[in-house]
Amino acid sequence: MAINKLTPVDFNQRIQIGTVKTVQNPINGTSKQTFVSQFSLYCVPYTRSIASSYQLTAEQLEQVVVIIRHNPKVYEGIKCQYKGKLYDVINDSIDDSSNYLSCDYLTLKQVTKGA
Repeated sequence: MAINKLTPVDFNQRIQIGTVKTVQNPINGTSKQTFVSQFSLYCVPYTRSIASSYQLTAEQLEQVVVIIRHNPKVYEGIKCQYKGKLYDVINDSIDDSSNYLSCDYLTLKQVTKGA
């Protein structure tokens, strides 16, 4: 999907941006990490071509790439929730151009339990 062909209508998926906080269970005192959303954005899922998929490693194939409107509040290392799963933003390809629809490519890696 070429960046110059994106229109505002394409941004039809939601992504929650936030942090993970430790919450203590009042009954038994155990602690659990939960996702706390700070804000949400509309995004476009980026689909790779078959040719570009062959060049990726197995770890890179598990990563998800989404496109958002440029937002300075989103940065590498922040947590997000996309399609019900928790992800780390491992790369934020920023578009600092002055286009009316400047977009950022976010590379997301799913957070696994125990890691």
